[in-house]
Amino acid sequence: MKRRSGNKTIKKAAAPLATAVFIIVAAIFVWDVWIRGGVRQLSAECEIHFIDVGQGDSTLILTDDAAVLVDAGPTASAEETAQYIRGYTDSLDYMILTHPHEDHIGGAVKIINNLQVENVIMTDASNDVVTFSRLIDVIEDSGVRVIEAQVGNTYNADGIKLQILAPLADFGDFNEYSIVTRVEYGEASLILTGDAESRSEGLMLETYTAGELKADILKFGHHGSHTSSTPEFLAVVSPKWGIASCGLNNSYGHPHQQTLERASELGIPVLRTDEMGSIVFATDGEELWLAQD
Repeated sequence: MKRRSGNKTIKKAAAPLATAVFIIVAAIFVWDVWIRGGVRQLSAECEIHFIDVGQGDSTLILTDDAAVLVDAGPTASAEETAQYIRGYTDSLDYMILTHPHEDHIGGAVKIINNLQVENVIMTDASNDVVTFSRLIDVIEDSGVRVIEAQVGNTYNADGIKLQILAPLADFGDFNEYSIVTRVEYGEASLILTGDAESRSEGLMLETYTAGELKADILKFGHHGSHTSSTPEFLAVVSPKWGIASCGLNNSYGHPHQQTLERASELGIPVLRTDEMGSIVFATDGEELWLAQD
């Protein structure tokens, strides 16, 4: 009888202990999910997200241990963009801001204030607008390391390779002075063009070999405007997919019919954020595939 009584006593003591352990584990899980972020599992070694930010650009490249963001979308969708990114990570190794137009930098302040951003890569161009001034103030206050984009520079983050292809010249135009980035993960590659237009594309064609420009994915310059994605540039890049990042029923008519026709003539499928929402690709470093959530 005493032995049974002793066993019962042990069980009674163990129950509160088990409950306490469960509460602690649950609290850690909740903190990880709701506070720290980075809770969604990747479908492959690396994912590329063309985030639906409306009329603007924002591309997120992820591995288990690194994250890179190219452009931050407009101010109007800043909260949603930051939440989207925090669904996968609480930090960015690099944030590339291609040029100082509002639809590319508007969300950057919210992102810097809500994530740990290690490095910001941008050109020396400045824009006399409130959005840009606020961005510079937040960068200075946060202590984020600022790197001026230089053609030929490369950066690496857990297998994600970033190479700066442009701007190769200053045409006195923000769009044409956009940073153009070649991104590689193993054998998979993409080119992100910001709002680069025909003059920047022409210089890249003169500067680089066809092999240096060929890529699996091309984000069309300037949201699919006819002033970008010239037939010559499309033919050399020869992507398996073209991406148009644009807002539903936007007032600019992006992507323009001329761009869609050029892509069609070369057999390039065009995926559009205004039609599909955020577009997600995945790669194991060899194969690359469309992997929508």
